[in-house]
Amino acid sequence: MDHELLVDEQIEDGKSLLLQLVDDGFDVEVAFWARTSEEGLWFFYIGSTSVLTMGLADAYRAVYEVLRRISDTPISISSIKIIDPNNPISRAAIEVRDRYPARQPNRYHGQRLGNLAIEEAYIYPRNGVMTRPEVLQIVTGLMSWTGALAPSLVTLRDGTQIRTIPVGIQLKDAVNDPGAIQVVFHDLVAGTNRSIAVDDVVGIN
Repeated sequence: MDHELLVDEQIEDGKSLLLQLVDDGFDVEVAFWARTSEEGLWFFYIGSTSVLTMGLADAYRAVYEVLRRISDTPISISSIKIIDPNNPISRAAIEVRDRYPARQPNRYHGQRLGNLAIEEAYIYPRNGVMTRPEVLQIVTGLMSWTGALAPSLVTLRDGTQIRTIPVGIQLKDAVNDPGAIQVVFHDLVAGTNRSIAVDDVVGIN
């Protein structure tokens, strides 16, 4: 990994790791890349209650197993630091994340996160994925846009991405499952409309 600059590829790989961890039931309270002042190297911090419920060694084993399933990732287990979410570093990162909410990892230029001296950091949105209300809010906003609408890159829970324009919101089965909301996207590559469960959408860029 280039330790002078954290490029988009590493940020996206971090997102893929977080999505898979969450799917596996691994708790992620906060996650961020930070270049520490002492080493001048980038480390991927994951604040997780799994440290308390599983123990630190088992938590690292769970993350390592996910890394093994992600092909061609430059992230190594040695660059990952799993910490207690009540750690001052975790609490500071959560405060920054919630103070400056963003859809993408937020670049932070502060000199410290808790007791950790840093040069810069990239803090991921909550849980590394968008919530159902966030997805619906963004889709609704895009659909009500009055000017020329640029295509969105939609990331699904299985990691696939599609270049789309949202065209509708519908209930799949309002009688038996009132929460079964689907977003209708126009897939620009396939040239057809595609209905996707809102809970399967984890990112819209």
